[in-house]
Amino acid sequence: MNLFLIAALTTALSLPTPAPAPAPTSEWTQTGYGPGLTFYNPYERTLTPSTVGSIKQRWEIPTHGAPECEVGREPLAGYGHIYTSDRGGIGAYDPATGARRWHVALERRGVTRMALAEGILTALTYACDNQHSFLGAYRASNGTRLWEIPLSAPTQDMIVDRGVVVVDSRPDFETSTVAHRLATGARLWKLFGTRGDGLLSAQGRILLRTEGEGSRAIDVKTGATIWKTPEDWYAVGSNPSGSRFYIGGRNGGLTAVDSANGNKAWESAWPAPSVTADDTRVYVPRNRSVVCLDAENGRKLWSVHLPDGVGQPVRAGALLFSPSGMGAGLSIADAATGRELKGGMPSSQNYPPTVAGGRLFLTDGNRLRAYY
Repeated sequence: MNLFLIAALTTALSLPTPAPAPAPTSEWTQTGYGPGLTFYNPYERTLTPSTVGSIKQRWEIPTHGAPECEVGREPLAGYGHIYTSDRGGIGAYDPATGARRWHVALERRGVTRMALAEGILTALTYACDNQHSFLGAYRASNGTRLWEIPLSAPTQDMIVDRGVVVVDSRPDFETSTVAHRLATGARLWKLFGTRGDGLLSAQGRILLRTEGEGSRAIDVKTGATIWKTPEDWYAVGSNPSGSRFYIGGRNGGLTAVDSANGNKAWESAWPAPSVTADDTRVYVPRNRSVVCLDAENGRKLWSVHLPDGVGQPVRAGALLFSPSGMGAGLSIADAATGRELKGGMPSSQNYPPTVAGGRLFLTDGNRLRAYY
């Protein structure tokens, strides 16, 4: 064999084997897990059917103060912290102990939405007069304020995707959708007469309604229209890859459409004010049950009955967590089969659980509880 080839082969064989890429961290960075509003954490590996039976409550903290306008929000998990509304503002807490690490004071304000991205905690808040909303950004590591701006209209929804913060105004005021740069708060674009009615981003595409003009998908960075439909569609969720919108409409059922072009994949008769979606199944809350559909064709696979009205289910660690009523027991089931497992923790249908880092977080708007 050629001596050059022998030397090259020897060198190649002696090179160290590249270390495998680290597994993605189990976090929960926005309402609905991420900008796609899937309510599915695909990276949870610790809290599973084999371990969930041993979890118990470890700590509890209050999530708002005395003013009636302060309302607790479900927490976010990321960068080694738990972020939640707390007395007089927003705080970051130790997920293992509940000890507070930092606090941002927001006098006489309530928290509408929070999101984590690029080392920044973004918060949509409202004044107690219920007439003014604010968008603010804080360093996620220590709570340092980066910027804050007043919004031109009371605002009820927010998502963060691809370095852009998008907000939706309240329907009883100016109807508009506005985008700001995450790093600085500078406005990027504004659309009048549009509403998300469930603001989410699927691969950087947002579905908006325009009264009397149907619906359109826009680019999150530019606000430019990607495609239009005369149908009255609004997004209630997306699939994990972002290739599909799950939409509601006047037909009362659930429809799956391609987020790139609006082509219908399937239609279902199941009404769906919201969905939870993994790669192969869609979970629909309905009355006192959660109905599981096949993501390929919308066909019903199974259902789980709950003791009271069902809230937003959450999928993580091969488990389905479904809150029920106002203090009724949380349902925990096998996400593939619907087989019921341990549950019973007090839950609220108004607040979906947060599942991340091997921990389950539950709130009723007044207190936040951690289980692991």
